[in-house]
Amino acid sequence: MKYILAIALALLSYLAGAGQNKLRKEINYIQSTHKGSNEIIVETGNISHLYFLQRKNNPMFVNYSALLKQYATRDYYSSTRLFEIGLEENTNTIKTLRVLNKKEEEKYTHLQPAPPPAAAVVGMDTKASRFYDSALSLFNAYKYDECIKIINKAIVIDTRTPDFHNLKALCLANLQQYRQSTEESKYALEMDGYNAGLHEIIANNYYFLKDPERATTNYEKAIEYDHSPHKTSIYHNFVRHLIEVPNPQRAIEVYNLYLYRTDGSTAFIENGTEDLAFYGGQAYQQIGNLDKALEIYNRLTVMHPGVYGYYAQRGRLHQQKKEWQDAISDFKTALTLDTTECILLTNIAQVYQEMKDYRRGEDAYLKYLERKPEDAMQLGNYGYLLLDAERYKDAQNIFNRSLKTDDKNIDTHIGLILSAHLLGDAEMKREHIKTVKLKFPNIPINTATLHTLIKTGNYYYSEAIIKIWEKAIETD
Repeated sequence: MKYILAIALALLSYLAGAGQNKLRKEINYIQSTHKGSNEIIVETGNISHLYFLQRKNNPMFVNYSALLKQYATRDYYSSTRLFEIGLEENTNTIKTLRVLNKKEEEKYTHLQPAPPPAAAVVGMDTKASRFYDSALSLFNAYKYDECIKIINKAIVIDTRTPDFHNLKALCLANLQQYRQSTEESKYALEMDGYNAGLHEIIANNYYFLKDPERATTNYEKAIEYDHSPHKTSIYHNFVRHLIEVPNPQRAIEVYNLYLYRTDGSTAFIENGTEDLAFYGGQAYQQIGNLDKALEIYNRLTVMHPGVYGYYAQRGRLHQQKKEWQDAISDFKTALTLDTTECILLTNIAQVYQEMKDYRRGEDAYLKYLERKPEDAMQLGNYGYLLLDAERYKDAQNIFNRSLKTDDKNIDTHIGLILSAHLLGDAEMKREHIKTVKLKFPNIPINTATLHTLIKTGNYYYSEAIIKIWEKAIETD
């Protein structure tokens, strides 16, 4: 049975590391500090993080807080010294702190903070400036081709003005010419290397070009160079990207970094930051902090009761928590808000299947398949519901229908083996097993096969199905 919840399982490596408090050291500059009642929040610059210098049970608190006061201030451009920071990894608690000496700093020059932005160039060519203003008006009217024609005239007059190339890069990105947009942005960065917006354009381009590593690198630079007034879109796009990578822990860090920089809180979501909060909720959901995710979704549905996505995702969270009635309620509400999102019918079917209400589950699948009759994956899922309902012949027919649509899905072949076994057709079962071994030579067909498929994160099988499978293979 294909696992279709739109929620990634918590990363195994993350869970395996929980409970271990390793100390690691990092060389970085400090972008800002904020004094709380029991701690000092320390924001680092190069790959921005929030770390915490705890007052309680910390004999070095006075010494370290004095170091921070002397060498790191709220004014980003005044903080030019590099620190060696010793961190407790799982808590981001600062355990050791020292300023590098001058010789050590020479070794890490590449980690130094960006210099203050250069003063605005005065005396821009008047004609080029008029072209820029006209092009900007066209951009704001979504006339990107026309905008490029005009901004090119400004560039011919003065090619060393980064704003001209920035505007052209934005037009090219909106026209889905991502590589050209990236080249334009890189040229502008030669003149304005610490421009957060330019790094954001490049990161977005790499995101759409499906180059996650380069996207991450440029998003990191964008948030490092983003200063007040902060640009919400950078954090929104970066958190969305990190959810998809997936790197939910970093997504949460970036979300909290935005809240810290803007003095926000998850209890109050400001207008214009709803989607950022929504992605933050999904990151919490991915690592298994369901209460935090639910807090965010509840707030969003109160603020915007007409948004399909907020109810749909909260429904998936309730499904994850096995709160079946709440899940169905949210899915049905979401469907009334957007009837085109019929995929939620399959979520409803899965919930009813868990509740052993097979009639309603089948009804939901049939409604979905009326609209998407060629969806082999959902045909297979429907077949598994029929197996649970002990309608083995009907299940076999559905699996065969799915196979005709797509014969490359091992899940469908597994269903055919199971249905043949449950129908007592040993010869047919052996034929299906032989086919699977030929089509999927890298997947061992034994009693552990379903557990192996579950570990990939792409499949889910109930305990009842696993037991039937083990018996089917043992008796073969």
